[in-house]
Amino acid sequence: MSSFNVLWIISDEFRADCIGYLGNSIIKTPNLDNLCKESAVFSNCFAQAAPCAPSRMCMFTGRYMFSHGCVWNKTPLRCAEENIAFYLKNYGYTPTLIGYNDYAKDPDILPPNHPHRSSLSYEYALPGFNHLFQHEYDSPEWYAYLKEKGYPQELCNREYMCQPDVPSEGHGEHLAEYYPARYKSEHSECRFITEKAIEYIDSQKDTPWFLSLNYIKPHSPNLCSDPYHKLYQNTVFPPPIRAELDYYQNDPYFKRLGKDACNSLINPTHLQDFRSAYYGMITELDFNLGILFDYLKTHNLWNNTLLIFTSDHGEHLGDHFLTGKCHYFDSAYHVPLIIHDPSEQANATRGQVIDDLVELIDIAPTICNYLNIPSYSLFQGINLLPRIHNDMLAINRKAVFYEYYYYSHLTPEEQEKTEAEKCLICAVRNTKYKCVFFGEDILPPRLFDISHPHGELNNLAADEKYQHLIPHYLSLLLRWKMQNADWRMERWARPLRPYDD
Repeated sequence: MSSFNVLWIISDEFRADCIGYLGNSIIKTPNLDNLCKESAVFSNCFAQAAPCAPSRMCMFTGRYMFSHGCVWNKTPLRCAEENIAFYLKNYGYTPTLIGYNDYAKDPDILPPNHPHRSSLSYEYALPGFNHLFQHEYDSPEWYAYLKEKGYPQELCNREYMCQPDVPSEGHGEHLAEYYPARYKSEHSECRFITEKAIEYIDSQKDTPWFLSLNYIKPHSPNLCSDPYHKLYQNTVFPPPIRAELDYYQNDPYFKRLGKDACNSLINPTHLQDFRSAYYGMITELDFNLGILFDYLKTHNLWNNTLLIFTSDHGEHLGDHFLTGKCHYFDSAYHVPLIIHDPSEQANATRGQVIDDLVELIDIAPTICNYLNIPSYSLFQGINLLPRIHNDMLAINRKAVFYEYYYYSHLTPEEQEKTEAEKCLICAVRNTKYKCVFFGEDILPPRLFDISHPHGELNNLAADEKYQHLIPHYLSLLLRWKMQNADWRMERWARPLRPYDD
């Protein structure tokens, strides 16, 4: 076993453009900015799926959504042992999880009378993880902590603590997130998770450790403690990326949707409230990350720990009249990826913003390489460590791919007449164009020039000047599917097969 540690920090719903170091002049992220100065910063990293569960299964299995089969929140994952935590146990590590990874168990492995054979839950930890405790929005452990801090027992519950402190007369013209959380910043769930991470790391002493640390922020509900809730309330934000509302209402894809249709944050006050709360959550998270980073540095752990910061997906933040992480727009898939490799070989790229195309499934093979462990044969990503060590040709990716299953968004009337398994989006994206393909025959491909900041507002697929590109991207998609098929049994059989069999 290597003598190095791994700290893999996954935030939830964190947009790639919300870090100061990457050019956002509004956001206050001093600790992430400092991390960027000491790390390789990948500015073109994309999630392979949304929402949370499919994306996290991609990260932990190192595989694309079509390969592992978890397409939506609470969709069970088969063969769940095929993940990086279970794999690392073979090499002496005890991978530990704080928070959550949104894993739903295959009902076939549960006892006959288990409730989750006939109901849905993803509050499990993937096999291979030592799960210290489950904490997504809250946890019994956090409420016990709040009671110790003097909060009344009758208030220590989700119904009270996970809601903003709205005045008795209501929130008026504002959204509820305009108001602060009902706990002090030093007692937030974000601080609690941070303190528990430090306690765990401190308990390991000289034993190499692997920690998956998962923060819910800046995922909704948009809840910030004082003073973070008001940091950005008077900020002038850039306008959201939007077409006119009727553009979406008349679109053959969007007009069929009931849930998560393009009709959010139309009110300018609500848009301001939502964005200021989102930025406030990021700054609150950043402050707590600073506490954790300071601990690592003062306890001589900074220089032997691979530190990865990323997110499972992005957030539309009012773009396209959307919130959350639905559909095919880049704002749902473009995520930060910061990798601090403490080795001398990484000195050449410290502080560099690397624009190579990378995917979240690249994290798992990168971790293995750092720990001098052979990469798991089922991983489908690329090892990024050579690029971090300044091999300029190490990443030769022609495109990134992501998938989205939209059946749950359709109105009940649309669901009745639609085959669920055809409700799949596959996007093929490079640095110039993005081509979006649909599983339903009634929806033709879409082509966008994403080198333009508003390129996703102009579908070029019907323009004769660009139609030759669609077969090209379709061939990339087909080749991607072929190359990432499940070959494990043939790999076993091939050496045993006679030449003329």
